[in-house]
Amino acid sequence: MTLESKSLEAPNRAARTVTWTILGVNALLLIISIPDYRVSIDSGYHISLARWYAAHGTAWWDHINYGPGGRPNLQGPALHVAIAILGLILGGRPDSFILANAILAVAQWGAAMLTVLYFARRLGGDVAAMFAVALLAGSAFAAGSFYVGIPSGWLFISIPWAIYFFLEDRLVVATLITSAACYIHLGGFLTAPLGILVAAILERRWRALIIVGVATAILTSPYSIHFLTNLAWYRGRHGHEAAQLDPLTDILAIVGAIWLFRHPARHKFLLAWAAAPISWLLQDPNRFVAQSALAGSVIAGLFLAAMMDRIAVRAVRVALATVLVVLATIPSLIAEASWDAGLHFPLLEDWDQARELARVIDDHHLNNRLLAMYSSSAGPGIAVFTPVVLRKGHWVEVQPRHDPGDDLSAGAQTYVVPLAPDDSVLSSMSQAGLVQIYGGTSDCAVIDLLKRADPKTIVPVVSQILGDNADWLGDNAINNKMPPLADFVKLRSKKGLDARRVRMDQQRFRAGRMEIACLVYAYAVEDQSPRLAHQLRDVARGFGEMASFISDGDPVGFMSDARFELFKRNMLVFATAVKAAGSDPFEAPPVYGATGKLFDDFFGPEA
Repeated sequence: MTLESKSLEAPNRAARTVTWTILGVNALLLIISIPDYRVSIDSGYHISLARWYAAHGTAWWDHINYGPGGRPNLQGPALHVAIAILGLILGGRPDSFILANAILAVAQWGAAMLTVLYFARRLGGDVAAMFAVALLAGSAFAAGSFYVGIPSGWLFISIPWAIYFFLEDRLVVATLITSAACYIHLGGFLTAPLGILVAAILERRWRALIIVGVATAILTSPYSIHFLTNLAWYRGRHGHEAAQLDPLTDILAIVGAIWLFRHPARHKFLLAWAAAPISWLLQDPNRFVAQSALAGSVIAGLFLAAMMDRIAVRAVRVALATVLVVLATIPSLIAEASWDAGLHFPLLEDWDQARELARVIDDHHLNNRLLAMYSSSAGPGIAVFTPVVLRKGHWVEVQPRHDPGDDLSAGAQTYVVPLAPDDSVLSSMSQAGLVQIYGGTSDCAVIDLLKRADPKTIVPVVSQILGDNADWLGDNAINNKMPPLADFVKLRSKKGLDARRVRMDQQRFRAGRMEIACLVYAYAVEDQSPRLAHQLRDVARGFGEMASFISDGDPVGFMSDARFELFKRNMLVFATAVKAAGSDPFEAPPVYGATGKLFDDFFGPEA
């Protein structure tokens, strides 16, 4: 047997009891939340594609994102198909697919925990398994990355099983799991095979490697050929993610890895498991940190169990183990219990808002219009409830080299802007006959541009909107981040959540007014100055995305305080430049330079 087994050790009943108690309590809290389940901003994208699979059977082309032409669907289909099948079984309504996603997400969390339990116990015994489960289940960030149910979670779960069955010479099973990993996520083509390659090198199993490699290549050829045929669409980018860490788990995993891998020949399985996702450090380091905790918690569990063996006094061992387990499990328990108690913060995907926006689109027969969402990642949430084609879209790794949407008139699109339908600026433009307001939610409006404004008349209005609102943001905006503990407690009440929403909407609406001003201006000058109109549409989209970053739940914690202060200073510089520019402000070099710096510093990599 390749894996070192501790099965001959005497069972530790107390450790097993603690392990299953941790799993049971966390599982119960997650199951309770299924009717109103916590998801990620990715979930709207995955569920909308699942609905497409349910309706059409296949989805070689993504007709939802990057309209009007769409793009090849290069996302791994396995999870989408699973959500589609379960959603149809549950009734085939939009909420059925949301429920299916929640059920599969809880299943993913359970699979992650049982994977850690199995390998930690097999390699280190009951005490190691107890520590490993406590560290992973209790890590709010790492555990959350599995229980929100994204495809990469299943990919990271598949890695150790593919390696394990390869080392056990069960090559058919290893091939099937490796192939499934590829169909789950595009990253599977690098991650799971790399784990098997490392294991083959360490064990010198060249024949087995060739068999599994060739068989996997054959089984995954429909997907790989589809990807290679459309390789020109792949950009390799990824969307924003706030950097998050689970300090206890991460530190112990690093220390444990240093301790274990002093003798790599003794830990070939763990070495291959830990090495497999290394490519994620380049593509998505935050996802690597979160989901590599699957292997990290096992490594940390083995390390802690070995350290406990060195403590001679039983009472000291028990006390230290108790403290570690309690410290490890608290973060996730607080997060899960708070969600069940109604503290839905941060809310990464607002299904109620998406449902209401979809209703407005349905009621006004706007489904055939190209939908420009102020935050492109939020658009697929609407597609869960009604068919829409999005101007941009989610999963930015795959984009057209030249987006045909860039060539369309500003008036050829329907907009969801980050403004209340009764916002004063929006209402004044409606009264002037420039926009049509169809409705919306408390902080989103669905609109069309009705007619072109007179450029000479609209320029001073636009300049005032931009200058005044930029000034306000520069003076008054606050960072959209996790509040201090004392303020976080206040969010447990509806009153506290509503108060925060009102405060964030104040700055959201300021950026939203800047977006709508640029859109109206762009539409006004399209005929005589198409280059300026194109530039203004890009600026408008930038202000829309900015409104999301400074108010929505998904970007909470994305920006450091230092970077946010830079944003405020840049806003004041922009306001000054606009007010001094006179007519055609965006033709003035100071405004052009201030706009570029504002967006580069806000959306670019942090220095």
